[in-house]
Amino acid sequence: MSRSYVAIYQNKKLNYFLYFDFKKHEFFSVAERKSQSMILLTSFASIVFYAVMKNVSFGIGINPLNILFIAGVLGIMLGYISIKLTNRAIEKGLERRKEVIHPTNRELREYLFEGKKQYKVQVFVILLLFFFIFLSAVLLYFMPQSVLMFLVNIGSWVVSMLSAWAIRPIKRGQAHKQLEGKLENTQVE
Repeated sequence: MSRSYVAIYQNKKLNYFLYFDFKKHEFFSVAERKSQSMILLTSFASIVFYAVMKNVSFGIGINPLNILFIAGVLGIMLGYISIKLTNRAIEKGLERRKEVIHPTNRELREYLFEGKKQYKVQVFVILLLFFFIFLSAVLLYFMPQSVLMFLVNIGSWVVSMLSAWAIRPIKRGQAHKQLEGKLENTQVE
């Protein structure tokens, strides 16, 4: 699960990410595909899923703490599996999709400045996703019979773990500090 690179900037107009590789000490960009059709399909499927599952319930009496434990364990396991599969898919096509670049100090300053603003938003999104885990757990505790809340809690775990893995907020913060330190050292010289 360990990657030696982290995204430091996203260009939303041209739809690419700029990465910094800690091991190779290089920058590279990867163009991303548009996923508007996937978002539309997911939205439609979510509405249909809700309509079908809203009244489905487990037909047995279940201890709320047991159902929370089961949902948490399943969510964490599925999150781990999705991280492994996503990592494998990324690594498989990365070498042919990446383009090594050599930004100037001025360009790097701009990337870091914009990347820090994006970083704050992404950390907020991660915290919001983990809040959704808590919220779905509370709702599942009070509605342990609800299959929909059970699946929502599992899905919240998976999405939160995958998002935190993809964004890597701690590594990204370290990359920003390391690159800013390099820029300050080149200014002094």
